[in-house]
Amino acid sequence: MATPRQRRVSAVIVLATLALCALFLAQGTTRVLAAELLAPNAVAPKPPGKRFTASSPSFLRRRKPEAILRRNIFDSARGDLTAEPLPEIPLDEDGQPVADWDPNRPPPKCTGKLRLVGSVVSPVAPDWSFAAIAGSSDGKTMLYREGSEVDGSRVMAVHSSSVVMTGSTGVCQLLMFEEEETTAARAPVAKKPAASKPADARSAGLSAEEMTDGIEKISDTKYNIQRSLVDKVLANQGSLMKSARVIPHEENGRVVGVKLYGIRRNSLLGRLGVRNGDMLRTINGFDMTSPDTALEAYSRLRSADKLTLAIKRQNKETTIDYNIE
Repeated sequence: MATPRQRRVSAVIVLATLALCALFLAQGTTRVLAAELLAPNAVAPKPPGKRFTASSPSFLRRRKPEAILRRNIFDSARGDLTAEPLPEIPLDEDGQPVADWDPNRPPPKCTGKLRLVGSVVSPVAPDWSFAAIAGSSDGKTMLYREGSEVDGSRVMAVHSSSVVMTGSTGVCQLLMFEEEETTAARAPVAKKPAASKPADARSAGLSAEEMTDGIEKISDTKYNIQRSLVDKVLANQGSLMKSARVIPHEENGRVVGVKLYGIRRNSLLGRLGVRNGDMLRTINGFDMTSPDTALEAYSRLRSADKLTLAIKRQNKETTIDYNIE
């Protein structure tokens, strides 16, 4: 005979079974009634599947143009275009931009007495780009690079034939080959006798006689130079900058010197014992790996009595000594 505990357990099992059966019957009845009574369009439509959309190739996606402007493969002499300053937009009396202003045109010409004598542009290392500018106050020609101050104006960019500057009047440019405009009528020019052949640019504007008289070779690594010859070279810095191509040389990601190219034996540097392809390391102990020290070494040439070049030629270190008399 079953105990009271067993009877309670049996009752719970039976009731649970009846509840589950009632639930299943209710669900089935509800579905049958819905299929018979409801219209077909009343049934919720099946959500559409995810459509496949073809993505464009990675090389057709929009990219930033900074890499193209930085490399500037169409004008290697001009170099990085992202570093160039944007021209200032001229405004009218109401503070609105002038209607006929074109942002793509070059900056206007600089007014004043500043004159661009020459320039050396390094597309690889912009810090090694220099411009020889004659100042308006004393008329002396000095070397300047980006960020330098010249008579109240700042050098913004150095190009092969122009220099972009900014000052109190805005952004302007100095042109190397600018022709002076004159309002007076040109007088007829009389025929002149045939001029002698100009000096080679690699000779820094010096004639062969001047170099022969001013340079005395003692040995392959020792020379005597007349002070007058040094003064002539420093006074004509534009021609000096054209006497050779100066390219910074890097090893393991850092500049270790500058290489000199375009040197001939009868040129100024060739007569001073420098050969084509030499790598200049120091001048009187000033390291040529930094533009600042290079400018400091150049500025002390006027008062120096001796000059020592440390160069690397065909993987061999050597020095050339000059005695300035």
